[in-house]
Amino acid sequence: VCSGFDWRPDKTNEGAMGANGESTSGTASSAKKLEHYLALGSALDSSAAAVDLIGAATAEPGLLAFQELLELPGVRALEKSDEAACRAAHGLLLTFAYGTWSTYREQADRLPSVTPAQELKLKQLTLITLAGRSKVIPYATLMSELDLSGVRQLEDFVIEHCIYAGAVSGKLDQRRGCLEVEYAVGRDVHPSEVGEVIGALESWLESSDSLLRDIQAQVDWANQTSQAKKQHERQVTRRVEEVKKNIRAEMEL
Repeated sequence: VCSGFDWRPDKTNEGAMGANGESTSGTASSAKKLEHYLALGSALDSSAAAVDLIGAATAEPGLLAFQELLELPGVRALEKSDEAACRAAHGLLLTFAYGTWSTYREQADRLPSVTPAQELKLKQLTLITLAGRSKVIPYATLMSELDLSGVRQLEDFVIEHCIYAGAVSGKLDQRRGCLEVEYAVGRDVHPSEVGEVIGALESWLESSDSLLRDIQAQVDWANQTSQAKKQHERQVTRRVEEVKKNIRAEMEL
C-alpha cells in the first residue's frame, strides 16, 4: 500500500475553482486530472493501492470520466479478487462510470459506503445522465433521482454543483417546475451501448449527407438561375442596342 501518498493532482496547474472547490476550467482540467490518475494507476503495486486510487479518483472534483481507469490492469484485477472489499471497490468504480445515484442506492449493500464528496460526484453524474435523455427535466424527477427533499435544496444543488461546475448548462423554470437543459458534458459509454452510439452516429452522418446533397442541389439551381438571368439580360441589352441603332438610322434618313 502506498501509505501517506498524495493521490490528488498538482494544484499548481489546476484551473479556476468554484465556490465549493469544484473545477470551472472545463474539459481540459478534467482531462488533466484523468491523466494524473492514469499515470498513478499504471504503477499500482497492490490491490490496496488500487482500492485507494478508486477512492481518490471518485472523490476528485471535476473528474467525470472513469472508463479508462477501469481498463488499468491493477484495477481490473480487483473484479476477480478473493477479497470482497476489492470486488466492492471495483463495483463502485463501475457505478461511477456508468451508473447513477439510484444505481448506487439499489446496490448499496454490496458496495462501499461513499463520502460526501463521492455522493456529490455521483449526483452530478446522475444529473448529466438525465440531461442526456431529456432537454426538459421536471423537478419531481430530479428530486426523486437525486434524493433531495425540497425545491430550494434542488435548485441550490443544480446551480452550485452542476451549472457553476460546468457539468450542465441550462435554465431553472420555477413556474413550470423544470430544468431546461441547453448542454451537458458527456459520460462514459457502457460497452453494451457502443453499438447504439455507432448506429446513432451513422444515422447522423446519413442525415448530414442528405442535407449536403439538398444544399448542393439548391446551389446548383441558384447558379443555373443566375446564369439564365445573366443570359436573358445580355439578350435584352443586345435587343435594346439594336432598337437604338434602328432609331438612329431612321432619324438620319
